[in-house]
Amino acid sequence: MSRRRQIVIVLFAALFAAALPACALAVPPPPPAAETAYHRIDLPGGEGKSFPYTVEVPEGWQVRQVPDSPALWIGPADAEPPRDPRLIFVRLSLADVSDAEKTAATIRSNVAKGATQDATVPLVEVHDLGGVKGVLVRMDSGTGDKARSTLALKLPLEKGGVDFMASGPRAEFEKMLPTYQRILLSVRRHG
Repeated sequence: MSRRRQIVIVLFAALFAAALPACALAVPPPPPAAETAYHRIDLPGGEGKSFPYTVEVPEGWQVRQVPDSPALWIGPADAEPPRDPRLIFVRLSLADVSDAEKTAATIRSNVAKGATQDATVPLVEVHDLGGVKGVLVRMDSGTGDKARSTLALKLPLEKGGVDFMASGPRAEFEKMLPTYQRILLSVRRHG
């Protein structure tokens, strides 16, 4: 091969390599994945009354009451209580949550005293949810295939409180965590 031909090939290769990034930039990026649509739902209360809080959930999710369960289950139509990690569990609590800062301090104190010796509590945060303060708590327990995590939002009621909880095996929990957070932090006082 002649020296001149080698130079032409090298120059052509260099020009081609230089043009690749420009060509790549000219191709528009793929559209973002479609976001899940959410809508706000009322929760059933006792004696024909509405529950004092509402929540935003993905389209297609529904509220269910399960016989012999003192709670509500919120999740996809095909999710089976109680073990499906896609479900949000809503239960009444006797714990007074009227002072969210005090509740969070009590939880932190209990953790420091070793009250959660079989679990870690990496998150205790106070959130203002449309004028109502609640406490968001994450608890991790177990190891290996027994590892589980729970995210709970504790809110005040007239007497005691209410917990909105999501729980599952750690690997599934981590995948669902953005959805759990989105749902729990959407809770607002009814009306």
